[in-house]
Amino acid sequence: MKKLVMVFALGAMLGSCGGAASIDVESLDSPCGCAEATVTVLDESIDMLNDFKDIEDPSDDVREDFAEDYKPIQDKMDEIEKKCVGDLAIEKADKDCEAAKEAADKLEEMLKMMR
Repeated sequence: MKKLVMVFALGAMLGSCGGAASIDVESLDSPCGCAEATVTVLDESIDMLNDFKDIEDPSDDVREDFAEDYKPIQDKMDEIEKKCVGDLAIEKADKDCEAAKEAADKLEEMLKMMR
């Protein structure tokens, strides 16, 4: 149990040093920038979900810790989704924007994990 709490705490600390936590959503000014931000958040989501999925029969405390640690990532994704609409929608990214393609693949991967 202590190891699990340490894993979540380490994940939260690493997330706060960069990655999703460091994304300045207001500065996103292109569809490709939105796609890059989305990929960053999805990568962190997938990593956290993988860690949680590996826990056999998690207790209520572990579930609560996970939900608490996951909330900032979900909040950041919500911010990105609100900002990246219209002309900033990922679907409007140029064909040479690799992040737009990667975002679709990452989203599909995450949705499969959540089923």
